[in-house]
Amino acid sequence: MTRTRRNTPAPTTKPLPTDRVLAHEHLAITRASCAAKDTFTARDLEQATDVPARRCGLVIAFVRAYGLIEQAPGRSTYRPTEAGEKVAQAWDASEEKGLRALREAWAKSWFTRSTSHRLAQGPALRVGLVSKLMRLSEADETQHRKVEILVDLMVSVGMLRPEDGGYLRWNEGATIPKPRTRSRAEAADSAPADAPVDPPGEKAEPAAPIPHPRPPADVPSSGTAHEDLIRLLSPPILLADLARLSAEDMVALYSHLRGLATILAKLRGASVT
Repeated sequence: MTRTRRNTPAPTTKPLPTDRVLAHEHLAITRASCAAKDTFTARDLEQATDVPARRCGLVIAFVRAYGLIEQAPGRSTYRPTEAGEKVAQAWDASEEKGLRALREAWAKSWFTRSTSHRLAQGPALRVGLVSKLMRLSEADETQHRKVEILVDLMVSVGMLRPEDGGYLRWNEGATIPKPRTRSRAEAADSAPADAPVDPPGEKAEPAAPIPHPRPPADVPSSGTAHEDLIRLLSPPILLADLARLSAEDMVALYSHLRGLATILAKLRGASVT
């Protein structure tokens, strides 16, 4: 009888980081893997990072998937690739150069291309981006945390810049080619990683203008640094506001509003005697 290992995640078509390691630990293990002067094992990474060997081993698969390390002779033994050695050399020069080199190493990955295309028109809600990446990676709900860690990694290396209200903006310093129009951006999300964003020689069409949201004067002012819930909910949501949301943002908004309506109906309902 075949025994099934507990907590075995469902397979995905695209590699995801482990959810047993936080983003800063993931980066430390990645750096130690690239900086190894010879072959190494998870036990060697534990000595270099103070992260338990078992958790280091969970990170190795993701680092290897994007060409920074490779399998070496011996059981569970690895070594840096030429690309990994370049990242390590840049990291030795400075933290900023090391993170830039890692961004460049991930430039052709499915998550970098998809995220840069998704945010090419401006910032988007984190929940919408996570939903997008889950769909593209065909991850189920049990792997939701892995996608969250993936977004944390992109923030940590400087690809994404958090903004107020749960929004994420593509960092202009992370130089990844952007799509020329909104329609091409959406098409590129489902295209293969090596497919060009635009066919050679084809002239891009101008994107349709998006209405601006209502001016700040229409929103009640607040004396605090952060708007409270009443002030955020009191102004009506206009069509111009909704036009600036993506499809993923609209789905997330619908889900949250429906849940809020259900809870309010229970709170305002007649008491049971």
